[in-house]
Amino acid sequence: MKRKISILAAIIAAMSIMLTSCGSPDSSEADTTSMNVIGGPDSNEAEGEGSSAEGTSAVTFETVAVTDENGETVTNAEGEAMTEPVLPEIDPSQTLNEQELLDAMTATTPPPQLNINQYSGKRYGYDTLTDEEKQLYDAIKVCAENLRYRVCPEDAFTMEEWAKVFGMVYNQEPQLFYLSSKMKVGKLFYITKDPDTINSMQASIDATADKLVNEGSGKSTFEKLKIFHDYLVLNSTFNLEDDSANYNASIYNALGSSDAQKNVQCAGYAKSIQYLCDKAGITCMVVTGQNNEGSSHAWNVVDVDGTWYNLDVTWDDPILSTPIYNNVRYKYFLIPDSWVHDIEYFHINEIRLSDGSYVKYFDPPACTATDKNYFKQSGFVYNDFESADKALRAEIKEAAEDGSRAAHIMCGSQEVYDAIFDVRMDYNNYAKEFPGVRGVADECGKEMLLIEFDVLYD
Repeated sequence: MKRKISILAAIIAAMSIMLTSCGSPDSSEADTTSMNVIGGPDSNEAEGEGSSAEGTSAVTFETVAVTDENGETVTNAEGEAMTEPVLPEIDPSQTLNEQELLDAMTATTPPPQLNINQYSGKRYGYDTLTDEEKQLYDAIKVCAENLRYRVCPEDAFTMEEWAKVFGMVYNQEPQLFYLSSKMKVGKLFYITKDPDTINSMQASIDATADKLVNEGSGKSTFEKLKIFHDYLVLNSTFNLEDDSANYNASIYNALGSSDAQKNVQCAGYAKSIQYLCDKAGITCMVVTGQNNEGSSHAWNVVDVDGTWYNLDVTWDDPILSTPIYNNVRYKYFLIPDSWVHDIEYFHINEIRLSDGSYVKYFDPPACTATDKNYFKQSGFVYNDFESADKALRAEIKEAAEDGSRAAHIMCGSQEVYDAIFDVRMDYNNYAKEFPGVRGVADECGKEMLLIEFDVLYD
């Protein structure tokens, strides 16, 4: 059996050597896969190559008591004996290549100094991991923060074990925006490894993020989330192309890019919401899955004053052949699971492997409440046909006059929803009365009792 090296020992070795250059990832990508959660259903497939059937996540190590110069056992404030790990002897050939060994002999400079934010709060998903998985999570995170690419030997974990934990770091630590979605057991890849570039990008991200967080200062959690949601919808354009190498699955394109309309995929939207929530002190997480066409997707689950809700900024920024940049809708703003699970969201928080099986990251908290839903919180729920009809016509009129797209209300009962839905062609004809409007498209949500029309322009 191949000798395994503990993750902790591997990290200490990498950090203590203080390489001037950590080496570049292998040029061949034949045995890598991508963790980008945007794109077709195959984009999450994990390649089994490089894993071992004998690989386990065992990373335990022996400890010995800490003694002072007199040989007495050192204790902590509680009187407990302090211990330190006994690190196994490390064979450099298993952690460093020939060039890295040569560099290590004369290396004197410390790891690159990155000015990225160090999030110190609790991650919901992290708390669901075993102790061994937490050690791997921490190891990946520390290596990424120091631009190291070798975390542990390739046979230390199976691809399934690595895919789960690496995927959680990639999704739940949005501040690591320069970390590539490519995946290979034991190694990390980066979109860029240049510290000056990363620090410059971080400064531009925080210039936007801090402005948004300050705008929400003193406001309710609902209002803060609406500020974040509206900014991302109005200043980003969903990018159909899977181009994570250009940061569209990261917080950079959504918050840091100087482009007037930034190309962003759903992971970029979701990570940006989490990053803003991290700064604003709101508990939030990225959740992944698939849509009803089998394509991968990402959104957020967020704690609003002690209650969990789904928030999907991507789907509130619909793809249009002719973009309308002042278009904002709230169909997926703080909604319960029952409105979308197994209806529009499938394989919740799972990664699909190359054999077609799925590995669960963690079970996100159940979202069951509707009190903070946008329409309920804003008073846009109507309990009779007359008031609903009047409000919907006002929505169409407002959209047509300012050139926006969404006209929507929520009905207070199935009866009212059915009555409005049955005469939807009347609203299509009403919309045509406005110059430049050729009608409306049905985007209604029966499970939500949501009447939504997209106003169509010539």
